[in-house]
Amino acid sequence: MYRNFIKISLVFFILLSLAGCKSSKTGAGAGAKEKSARVVLKSFENDLADFKTVNGRMKAGYQSKDDSQSINITYRIEKDKAIWMSAKVMGLLPVAKVYITPDRFQYYEKINRTYFDGDFAMAEEYLGVEVNFENLQNLLLGRPMYELKKNQMLFDDNAYVFLQNIKSILAYSAIIDGRQFEMKSQSLQNENKESLKVEYLGFQSVDKKKFPSKLKMTAKKDDEVVLIDIEYRSVIFDEDLSFPFSIPNNYELLEF
Repeated sequence: MYRNFIKISLVFFILLSLAGCKSSKTGAGAGAKEKSARVVLKSFENDLADFKTVNGRMKAGYQSKDDSQSINITYRIEKDKAIWMSAKVMGLLPVAKVYITPDRFQYYEKINRTYFDGDFAMAEEYLGVEVNFENLQNLLLGRPMYELKKNQMLFDDNAYVFLQNIKSILAYSAIIDGRQFEMKSQSLQNENKESLKVEYLGFQSVDKKKFPSKLKMTAKKDDEVVLIDIEYRSVIFDEDLSFPFSIPNNYELLEF
């Protein structure tokens, strides 16, 4: 059962290796007016939560053609330094943990006594372009996975659409709501038509800071489609956090 936690946590890690889908048009409601890219990006950045740490609980759902699972996760993030997640039975007994830093990805689960210990080279091997901790962190926080270019912005259907190529291999798009200046979606597609689309279904205000409340990820590779839903059920900023993680002895290394 809890082996699916590795599917969720590893998809966080290799999301970009599945790449994203073509840009969709997302409306922001009547009344949005076209603004300059400079104003759009400034308004977008000003509305995002600025914090050193964030922690809380989330519910994550995984669905593929042959499998589905929903689990509760405790998460901790130290901005630009660490992402830590723990899945628990009945919210009490930890059964799996993941710990991600800018140069390392570690995971273990107790049911099958397996673990993974590697880096972002696995995702880079699929993509052919650099994938890093910041890409993943920004995806979870509702920030652009890649820097948005001012000269590559379009105004369409009350939304601001950024379209650009990453090293001529990866097509990337981001859509910002034209009224609330929130990230509506991000998408990627590589030259093999493998794709990832991330839709931000809502944002919440916590201590006057804007943070995602729900997001949906759709990853496609060949005929396989994987759906991941995340709901942030609690969000707490700037507490002192620890990131306890130690792979137990006698666990089997997973190969990918």
